[in-house]
Amino acid sequence: FGLRMFDIDEDSLRIRLNGEVMKFVGWNHHTQWPDTAGSPTDKQMDDDMLLLKDGGANFVRGAHYPQDPRWLDRLDENGMIMWCETLGPDVSVADTVDPYFLKYQAQQMNEMLDNAMNHASITVWAYFNEGPSGNNASCPAYQMNANIIRSRDTSRFVSYASDKHPPSDVCFSDVVDVVSVNDYPGWYNPADPKERWSSTAQYYNEAGKPLIISETGAGGIYEWSRNTTALKWTCKYQTQVLVEDVEVALSDARVSGISLWHFFDFKTRDGDENNTHCQYLPNVYPPVCEYINVTSNRPGGANHKGVLDFWRRKKPSFDEVARRYKAATKSVRISVA
Repeated sequence: FGLRMFDIDEDSLRIRLNGEVMKFVGWNHHTQWPDTAGSPTDKQMDDDMLLLKDGGANFVRGAHYPQDPRWLDRLDENGMIMWCETLGPDVSVADTVDPYFLKYQAQQMNEMLDNAMNHASITVWAYFNEGPSGNNASCPAYQMNANIIRSRDTSRFVSYASDKHPPSDVCFSDVVDVVSVNDYPGWYNPADPKERWSSTAQYYNEAGKPLIISETGAGGIYEWSRNTTALKWTCKYQTQVLVEDVEVALSDARVSGISLWHFFDFKTRDGDENNTHCQYLPNVYPPVCEYINVTSNRPGGANHKGVLDFWRRKKPSFDEVARRYKAATKSVRISVA
């Protein structure tokens, strides 16, 4: 096992590693690659790990399902901090009061713990991404999951990624060790990132909880990197929003960490394409879009919030984020017994 101990400083409500307050900085990372989809080669995983380190990351959120043990091995070996969660987008209030659903939720929680318990990189156990934590009827299901985790592991943090803006989340108080919030100021809402994140951190700190920004970001089309104006979907606009998110996360002492959404662009549901497919330049590889219709929320059926494109080519936002991450943190290493 790696020798590392995480806890929360009672005075500052900041996360500590081996007694030292630190910032978690990194990205969300789906299991998706060109050509191999969800069945990556060892080299593809190695290449992504090199890119994460080049980006200055010490934190990876595994979205939104348990992770390949080979990927967890690489996170261990490279001293990363890992968030591991059960499969859980689109969980409803009805799900959380359904005994049949809860039976299999408990089963998958235990299976995730079996799979990942002995990986030193795991620091956060989580579930129910953007679930119904604004409804009191769902809180017992949140507590059930926390109880399963704590019955087997008291050395890591319990959390869930909430999309409920304060004070709408009603389940967090007795359930989580660390509050985690998904919010997209400057993208899905017009709020100023500094004001939005600072007020969110203040609210949860006053409630006695540390805050991790578990998702935030903006879309940027890889080919739209030379635009002179910072219009929505340009890389210039994406960079502007991400820099604002990162700078408030790093400068606000009430924020314990940030995982930007997302590390790379990825394929979404087929229905999201909505006749906005990319028109590719002929005989060019990796593919290059000559034209793409951005009237859909998912142009081309893809999520374009990555700092890399699907083929792992860097957008301008990558270097801007990496420079700030590297300036703010030191690498987290694991001592091995």
